[in-house]
Amino acid sequence: MQPTEPLQAVQKAELESVFALSQTLFRGFEQMTQLQLEMMRDMAQHAAEAVETTLSARDLQTLLDAQTQSVPQAGGEGMMAYFQKLAQIVSATQTEMAQTMNSSLSRLQTHLQDSAKQGAGALPASADPVQALFQNAMHFTHQAIEAMQNAQQQATRMMSDQTQSLSSAGKQTAAAARKRSI
Repeated sequence: MQPTEPLQAVQKAELESVFALSQTLFRGFEQMTQLQLEMMRDMAQHAAEAVETTLSARDLQTLLDAQTQSVPQAGGEGMMAYFQKLAQIVSATQTEMAQTMNSSLSRLQTHLQDSAKQGAGALPASADPVQALFQNAMHFTHQAIEAMQNAQQQATRMMSDQTQSLSSAGKQTAAAARKRSI
């Protein structure tokens, strides 16, 4: 086996990780764009219905009643549903990206450890201080990678918690709006 083969394998795997991350970002962007288009279509439809209601009202009281019932209910529920879906898309995209990055970091950590083991065997006996320094650097790198992975996991948990609380708040707000309109 050539000495450059493991390095080439790691480089290829990292390139694949970059492509996976970009695909994840594009997929999230597509979902957000689709959500935006759906929201714009719903807003246009609601506006058309409001104009139709306004034009078909026979007197002022009927017009005021129709407007007070439809605006808070349709607008509030639509916005809450939009924000819930948006939070879900962002959370799913962030989770997938974190998983890809974690696997990349694990692969890098394994490669560094393997390189350190191979390099330690090839050093002369007088290189003990250099080897100790290298091992300390490897230990520091290992700790940094673990800290990054922990931070990603915490960010994923926080995003998930925020999505759930937003969803819960949206349901409560929609329920309150329905009660007020009845």
